[in-house]
Amino acid sequence: MKTLLGLALGTAVLCGCHDAPRDAAPAPPITAAKPAEPAPAQAEAPPAPAPTPQPKPVEKAEAKPPAPAAAPHDTSLPGAIPPSPLPDPSAKPVDKPVDPLQWLQDSQARQADYKRRLEDADAKLQAAAVTTSSWEKTILAFKNPYLPRPVLSPEDAATIKGMNGIQRVEWANGKLADARTAMDDAKKALDDLKANPPLN
Repeated sequence: MKTLLGLALGTAVLCGCHDAPRDAAPAPPITAAKPAEPAPAQAEAPPAPAPTPQPKPVEKAEAKPPAPAAAPHDTSLPGAIPPSPLPDPSAKPVDKPVDPLQWLQDSQARQADYKRRLEDADAKLQAAAVTTSSWEKTILAFKNPYLPRPVLSPEDAATIKGMNGIQRVEWANGKLADARTAMDDAKKALDDLKANPPLN
């Protein structure tokens, strides 16, 4: 009996060496290998900024030699002599000092000229008045045979030769109209002169 128990224990010990301990976790069952999951894509990096274009080197302009300075009084260059200013048409003339003697002589000359023109105008008016009066008397003489015969110039006497009384009166009336027109003109000229005497 003891022998059988010893054999059983020995067998158990031997089997225990080859068997896994009961407390050990059972081996996981073999399953098909799962495909590896792809690694999460890294966040896209922001695009790199575009390179700033570098300005092209500007070629230095060839230095031009400075223009020769004009001499202060060099008149050979165009525009060196400024044009003379034009006279102002609205500017009043500068009054020159008056020479008293010259002023007196000019005043006397103006007065003398004015007096002469008055005398001429008056003479023309008197002559026109005489002519007008003469033709008025001539017309009366042609109309009234009892009055003395008018005294005519040789040219006028030759003109009325062969005319009857009525024709002579009509001809004399035309001469009278001309004489009156001349007298009116002479009177107007005299009146204009009297209205505009010289100032000094």
